[in-house]
Amino acid sequence: MFGEPTLSPAERQTLGALRYAVNDEAAGYVAIMRLFTGGISGFLSDQSAVEIAERLAEQSIQLDPDTVDARLSYLVEHGNLARSPRETEARSVKEYLSNRARYQLTQRGELVHRQVEELLGHTDAAREVSSEMLGGVLAGLDKLDGLTGVALSEIDTDELARQIVTLFAQFETLVASTRQFYTYLSQVLSRYDLGREEFHAFKGALLDYLQRFVDEISRHMPQIADRLKAVESHVPELCARANAGQRLIGVDGTQARRAMGLEPEDWGSLHAWFVGSAGRGSDADHVRALATDAMRSLLVNLRRLAGRADREQSRYGDLLNLARWFDDCDDRGAHELWAAAYGLYSSRHLSFVADDDSDPVPATASWWQTPVAQVPISLRKTGDRRAAGRSGAKEDFAAVKQTRLAERHRAQQQHAEALHEIGGHQGALDRVQLSDAARAVLLDLYSRAPHATAREGRP
Repeated sequence: MFGEPTLSPAERQTLGALRYAVNDEAAGYVAIMRLFTGGISGFLSDQSAVEIAERLAEQSIQLDPDTVDARLSYLVEHGNLARSPRETEARSVKEYLSNRARYQLTQRGELVHRQVEELLGHTDAAREVSSEMLGGVLAGLDKLDGLTGVALSEIDTDELARQIVTLFAQFETLVASTRQFYTYLSQVLSRYDLGREEFHAFKGALLDYLQRFVDEISRHMPQIADRLKAVESHVPELCARANAGQRLIGVDGTQARRAMGLEPEDWGSLHAWFVGSAGRGSDADHVRALATDAMRSLLVNLRRLAGRADREQSRYGDLLNLARWFDDCDDRGAHELWAAAYGLYSSRHLSFVADDDSDPVPATASWWQTPVAQVPISLRKTGDRRAAGRSGAKEDFAAVKQTRLAERHRAQQQHAEALHEIGGHQGALDRVQLSDAARAVLLDLYSRAPHATAREGRP
């Protein structure tokens, strides 16, 4: 049975580490977390609420120590910080009370705040695809393909690990930049407010750059796929040799997680991107298919712009000019411009009777008192102003309504006649002849009688 997916308590606790970045005091929490994550020195240090308040005051952020301590406790509660176990050295009772609680950064808190800073610093500008990484991935696979037998046993473990990690770092850079490029591309292609100048500039960049990117993938993908298939057979040996050196053991006794690519399971993402599987195409093929879809979307915008020259294509420029006029106006002028642009006059304005009988609302009527305008679906969803055809006439359901009312009246009349027929027989009903309608009404009354007597409390 299908239902709403749920998160486990551990997952909810992990996601709770994001709450400080979206609550009402997010600016203060972000400033506090920056003091713990700014530079390498903040990772192994612990700080008290008084020290945090003093460092915030240096940044012109005035928070009293009690407020800072409450926010630090909130971060501890959600796993971003932890209370330090270090003993506090104090020369007085006052100093002990002010420094008795010290806080340090947790691994989860560092990871979350790094993502928060990346999101805050993100811009919607275009980013090029790191297609130059394709050559690096191919060169790295060539080196690993020759490491078998004696060559694998003679290579230094750190050198092998360096080659594998470099290969996967180049691959992750390629995948991340491809995702960001296509996300930006989809935002631009979905716009219906592109002017002619914007379209021509975008068309040149898109056709030129996207075609070069697709050509790079088409040239490198067959070779990379062949190298991956050749390396796939001895990936476990490569990973085992790269992990043969002295490794870090965690406090729980398990081996610490290493960089991407040093476990055989990590190679599945590389294989899926360039080779795919029997029931699934490779991601590189999907990237080329997306390029074709982008070209098709570009042609849709081209057809829209190549329509009749006398028809308005986009109000984007007009809205920008209107916003600029509002920004340059004083208060009185802004009210006059608002009334002139949108017709939102005061309630004491003059009006006149509309000339068009099909649209009885005059053009000077206030928006507050007029019915909602019927905007065509094509204009509301796609911005297309073309008339798709004559609007269908409104259907008149008056005849159907009268027919249904007549049927209900006849049914009520037949029911009353059936009750009258039953009531006309005072003797035993098993010795009389009843019509079909009266028999149906009698059976209905008989079935409801026990429930009626039970509600009235009669035996």
